[in-house]
Amino acid sequence: ITLRAAVVSGASGAAALAAQDPREWATQDLKAQRDEWARHSLSEVSRLGGLESTCPQCGGKAILETGNSAAYKMSKAYAHYRCMELTCGRETHQKE
Repeated sequence: ITLRAAVVSGASGAAALAAQDPREWATQDLKAQRDEWARHSLSEVSRLGGLESTCPQCGGKAILETGNSAAYKMSKAYAHYRCMELTCGRETHQKE
């Protein structure tokens, strides 16, 4: 019986197999390589301008860019946060 047929017929363990994350099936070497790829990708993204700061949403590491935007008669200061955490990743824009 093929794996697909066993899962469709409701064989024992089918629910557990369906709930598994396929990334768990990888070898330790492949898992380490994937982690390295993720770190490398984040380091490439973080090379953009800005200071390292704290994310106002999750408290993790964020890139902070500040500046002034044109407004009627008076310029307004702003702060733009880009979270670098994998679990958050939000962008927050604060005006003063």
